[in-house]
Amino acid sequence: MNISRRQFIGLMASMGAASCAKMDLESVKAIVTNDDTFTFAAIGDIHVLDARSTGIVNKAVGMINATEAAQFTLMLGDLATDGRLPEFRLAKNSLDRLARPYFTIPGNHDVDMTLANPLDNFTKSFDWENWDEDRGGWVFLGLDSCNGTASDVTIRPDQVEWLTAQLGKIGGDRPIALLSHHPLNPNTKQYRVKNAEDVLALFKNHNLKLVASGHYHGNQQEERDGILFTTTACCSTTRPNFDGTTSKGYRLFHVDKETITTEYVEVMA
Repeated sequence: MNISRRQFIGLMASMGAASCAKMDLESVKAIVTNDDTFTFAAIGDIHVLDARSTGIVNKAVGMINATEAAQFTLMLGDLATDGRLPEFRLAKNSLDRLARPYFTIPGNHDVDMTLANPLDNFTKSFDWENWDEDRGGWVFLGLDSCNGTASDVTIRPDQVEWLTAQLGKIGGDRPIALLSHHPLNPNTKQYRVKNAEDVLALFKNHNLKLVASGHYHGNQQEERDGILFTTTACCSTTRPNFDGTTSKGYRLFHVDKETITTEYVEVMA
């Protein structure tokens, strides 16, 4: 998760009365409001390479800032192209222009296998690999789904352990959104997490309502057992969509108590 002092002040102003506990690297404590109707944005696969490639990202940021209902933004991985620190610095410079908080998870292009810790460049820029955040009665879980730079992955045992620990703290009735770079969509056209069913089974006694993913550059939306699964066209000029379409953009999600709907927003490059 990344939240700047400016963003925190903006969040407090937009929320009115709220409380915030101390944040640390072990977990992100709750920022809670009484609102059970809210909107948030989600962007996947910006693949920043150089200054020119931030143009479409800056446009998306401007559009989200102009959407007053959008209370925060989720970045669903592949912020960089090759996991290099200069790429992350450019991406962060663009994303820090968001008027309201944003939260990041890594993708396989955010990994630099030349480093002792391949996610060092990501964490230097965005701090957290996994995080949990409370919002409007929902719990948002940001999961690191990376296996190095692999496109086809299995969620690692340490990540399964982290998810299990988080779920142990969450009541069975609370709606949950799970964010992962690699898709868990039952009928995704490509790149489904190999142990997706095992991961989803962890939520058997919980109220999972949304799984939003990146990695597959294409608009996919389906429901199973009351869970909405999505992937979205990439928001990048350095990478194409995998479904043959040319439209680039992001998603808005609209929450009304335990009901969630989504819409795709195109960004002209």
